[in-house]
Amino acid sequence: MKKLPLRAAGGGVCALALLALLFARPMPCIEGIRAGLACCVNQVIPALFPFFVVSAMIAASPLAKFFGLALWPYTRFGLGIRDPRAATALLLAWLGGFAVAARVVSQMYGEGVVTRRQSQLLLVCGVGSGPAFVVNTVGCLLLGSPRLGWCIFAALLLADLAAGLLARLLLPAGNEAPRGAAISAGRSAGVSFVAAVQGAVQSMLTVCGFVTFFSFLNGALGSFLPSSGPVRATLAALLEVTGGCVQASGLGGAAAVYGCCAALSIQSLSVLLQVRALLDERVSLLPLAAARPVHLCLSLGALRLLMGLVPGAAAAAAGVGGRLLVRSRTAPDAALVLFALCCAVLYGFNFTSGGRKSIMDKNPEGRPRRVP
Repeated sequence: MKKLPLRAAGGGVCALALLALLFARPMPCIEGIRAGLACCVNQVIPALFPFFVVSAMIAASPLAKFFGLALWPYTRFGLGIRDPRAATALLLAWLGGFAVAARVVSQMYGEGVVTRRQSQLLLVCGVGSGPAFVVNTVGCLLLGSPRLGWCIFAALLLADLAAGLLARLLLPAGNEAPRGAAISAGRSAGVSFVAAVQGAVQSMLTVCGFVTFFSFLNGALGSFLPSSGPVRATLAALLEVTGGCVQASGLGGAAAVYGCCAALSIQSLSVLLQVRALLDERVSLLPLAAARPVHLCLSLGALRLLMGLVPGAAAAAAGVGGRLLVRSRTAPDAALVLFALCCAVLYGFNFTSGGRKSIMDKNPEGRPRRVP
């Protein structure tokens, strides 16, 4: 008699449990799926899709050597990564969030810019939520104070920096060398607009799939618990970031602020699986998962320090009184800014659908010519 593979058997048991959950709690499951789809339409796609396109083109362009120049001292001397494009990857990760971090780091690893160990270090200090979500959604909409949003974002960045330094000390050094010599950056053909959009669409489908599934799981499992409270907030934070922040904001007072910071630091099972799906399969996710408890302690400590230093932050935290985010959309002016940013990048790179130069490029004689 053959033994059943433990992993396959475990997956089957989980599938049966989910099937039983669908029959036991049909309405909470339906509402959870609806909430996940609404989150994708109203928040995830408007915020991430343009950044996916732009970040892929920047990471593959000559600008990658200069875009993150301000962070180069940290990546060079703190993380031990010589290539300046690693600083660009970290800056894009901080601006765009965990999905952009996974995609850009995977792209640079595939191009030979960074080694496997360096990719893991960038993930430890780069995976998180972007300022648009932390300040606008969590700070303004959930906590009612942009000052609190900036305090949380600053605390998360400080924890990122410290976690990256600790990871460099604890992560075993390997003999792997960057493959930049084999894959020359100067010979890189870059990423065309069409390829960037196609990659962004595939990444968005992955992200939205995980968001919808874990929203369903959060709604189904949450139906067995009280509608609010620390236990409900903890479950939501472990499953999905947005739901965890919404539940934590209902705690009120300083508990809401620290709860939102904790949910953003943990980044949830949904985020870890999204990073795994977007990341090159040769890069292990274990260092990132092991660093999250350390990151949680560092971020909460940094937040407590900042709350005492920033004028008015403690008073704003005391006035938080359980604001529930039902639905939010990207404002028309923000959408126009994102569209203009995409147009500016495309114009600057002078890309067409085939990745070639524009038809208005001039030949050496100075006359306009059409590219065949």
